[in-house]
Order: sequence, then C-alpha cells, then structure tokens
Amino acid sequence: MKKKIWISLLLLLVLRVFVAYSLDLNFSTWWNIDCGNDVVRPPDLEKFLYWDTDEDLTQSGINARINPTTQVPKEMNTLRFFPDEAQKNCYSLPFINSQRYLIRAGFYYGNYDALSSPPTFDLYLDQKKWSTINTSIIEGSIYHEAVYVTRASGFLSLCLVQTKEGDVPFISSIEAVPLPSDLYFHLDTNYSFILVTRTNLGGDEVRYVDFTSDEKYNRIWTHGEIPSNCISVPTLPDISFTLENEPPNTVMSDSIQSRIATNPIIMTVDLPPRTPYPQLAYFIFYFNEIAALPGNTRTILIYSDGQMKSTVTTEFIKCKVVTIKAVTVAGPTINVTLGTTDGSTLPAIISAMEVFIRGESYEVANGLVTDEGVDELSGNVPAVNEVSGVTREGRDAMGHNELSAGVASVHSLGCLGIDVVHLVSQRPHGGRQTVECKIYN
Repeated sequence: MKKKIWISLLLLLVLRVFVAYSLDLNFSTWWNIDCGNDVVRPPDLEKFLYWDTDEDLTQSGINARINPTTQVPKEMNTLRFFPDEAQKNCYSLPFINSQRYLIRAGFYYGNYDALSSPPTFDLYLDQKKWSTINTSIIEGSIYHEAVYVTRASGFLSLCLVQTKEGDVPFISSIEAVPLPSDLYFHLDTNYSFILVTRTNLGGDEVRYVDFTSDEKYNRIWTHGEIPSNCISVPTLPDISFTLENEPPNTVMSDSIQSRIATNPIIMTVDLPPRTPYPQLAYFIFYFNEIAALPGNTRTILIYSDGQMKSTVTTEFIKCKVVTIKAVTVAGPTINVTLGTTDGSTLPAIISAMEVFIRGESYEVANGLVTDEGVDELSGNVPAVNEVSGVTREGRDAMGHNELSAGVASVHSLGCLGIDVVHLVSQRPHGGRQTVECKIYN
C-alpha cells in the first residue's frame, strides 16, 4: 500500500515538473498558505498546487475552522485569529530578495466565533500599512492584493493589527507569486502598489484554474458590469505576440463597446474605504478590436475625472496596452471616461482594466533599508523582519543569497536568542526557504 502511495506521488511530481516546464511556469516558487489549517492538504491535482500550513510562519494566533461550504474555496474554511490585544501579529515569509511579487491575502469571517460581529483591522506589509480590512457576515471571500518588490533581507513581514477594542484580527489565506521583471515594469520598485480593481470587461471572471489556464500568475480578473449604454462584443487577440503584462487571451477575447459612436463609456472605480486622500492612481487599459476596419477608424480618448490623459487607436488583431501613471485622486471614487475623436467612425471599446493606488515608500539608499525597522505604531523594534543594516553581498556558487547582519533580534530568521548572526544562506526546500545562522563572537 505504501509503495503504491509513493509511486503515485512520484508520478504526480513528474507530471507537475513536466507541465511547469512546458508552460514555462515554476509552481514551486508560488506560496499558497492555508492559514489556520493544522493538516497539510493533499496536492491539488487540478491546479498542480500545494497548500502549506502556516504553523512555521508565525508565533502567535489560534486556529479555527468554519463549517465547510462550497461557496468559498477550501482554504477559506480555516483561519487563524489573534485575540491578544497587546501583540502585533505577524507572519515572517522567506521570499527571494529584490523580487517583484503579486501578494494576495484572503479573509472569510464565516461567523467562526458565533458572535455575528465581523471585525475591522489593519494589514501591514513590511511595517508599512497596506490596507484596512472590513469583513462581513454576508459577503464571501475578501481579497486584498498588492504588487511589491521584496527588500534585501530576503524576508517579508505581513502583520495584522487591531484598531478597535473587541475586533479580533484574523486571516484565511496568503498567496504569493514571483513576477517576471518585465511584468508591471511601469510600477516603481520603491513602492507597494495596492490593487483597486482588475476587471474583465465583457466576459466572465478569469483566474488560474489548472495547468491549461492561460492566466499564468494567479491573478483574478473579475467580471465587470456592462454599462447600460454598452454591449458585449467578441474580439480577437493576437496569440502570436506576448502582450505587455501578459493578460490572458480569454480576457482579451471579450470587450465592451458603446452602442453609439457619440456616447462614451463611463466607469466608476471605488477606492478602498478609509483611504486617505489625495492618492496617486495608476491605470492600465487593455484594448482589442472586433474585426478589420476598412473605411472605419476608432481613436479613443481616455479621461480620468474629466481630464484627458491619453489616446489610443485600435487595430485589428493587434492588442494595445495604455498605462497612465501617478494620477492624483482627491476623493473616494474615480470616474473613467472613454470617448472618441471627432474623426472616429466607430464607438469606444475596451477589453480590460487594472487600477492600482501607490502605497508607502520602501526606498533604499546606500544599500541600507531606509525603513529602519522601527514599528511606526509603537516606536518599538518589531519582532518580525527586524535585521538592521542589512546589505546585499552577492551570491555563492550555488546561487544562494549571502547577507550579513549587524546586531539584531532575529526571531524572524529562526535564530532565536542569537544577538549577532551571519545569515549564511537561504536554500529552497519544497517551495520554502530555510535559513542557516552562525554565532560570531
């Protein structure tokens, strides 16, 4: 019996490697953390993904289970909650240093505490505020996503902070996928970028489903409502060309188009609640065309809150991407308007849209992290990711990172009780990275 199990696991591993190689994907670098689950889930044979437990990634919190429901993904049926009001509750995640990641935190209250009182709390990313989490008793899964370049320490801290007495923070899942350097290259590496919306206009929700999916980075393209003056139209993506940011072909295969050439497409984007203003917004628009346009033209004018920001002329079987950077937003909503020039004979059209707001700065200077490791909530040195004066010294022959650290408390590195350490290496192991630490007198 044991022999059959090992053979099955071996075949699964071989198939996983083959699929990843053929699709140029490396699933072993994806983080999928089922928070609050004390049992490692069997490999997902459909998605070729492994969901790890979070027991080695945090030193606080209590596991809880929710009555299983098919309305949410399996990982939402467990959670970890943090009832200690005096404690900042953090995860320490060993990531590749100086690597751009898509990071997504998932929350599902599910009335796990039988109090029918969904909490509100804050989420921090490497000691900077990421978002305010407003949970609900009636909504399904809530996701908060950011694009972020990791710091030189090779570790990332994700912290949940209580902001209201009696509101207990919790988390259901953590996902992270390393992104190629040319994906979202317009986004400054010194800042986090918080996703406001990623919308498939004219089509259904698109996400990574299994190894046949053409969404390769675990993004979720939500279904967008079609404005009343628009219709959904099929469009033909150029499959011979890799489009900027690599939107899935299934996203580019549907678009919305205004019914009349003189009527613009108007979309309202709601910013996260409790967002301080003004904010800097970054827009990414994806355009495709229906068919050849003999004798017709389509030049689209892009407006944000009434100010014209860019233009684009569509072409058949030639998808186009327009990125508009650092638009100042003064209120809780953004009005996006797509009109056409006077010479256009066809109405406005669009396939998809992404909107980010720029988070706080993580700028580094002279090789030192300018976020000095001081907890901005209390002024104390945080318990996670708190190595000070970390500098990047290069890689050894095996490609492992070598970092030297000064005097620091290094609970996050797994070197408990050591005051002066040398972070020797971070060796990938089963999708995770382990750390070796040595004491120096």
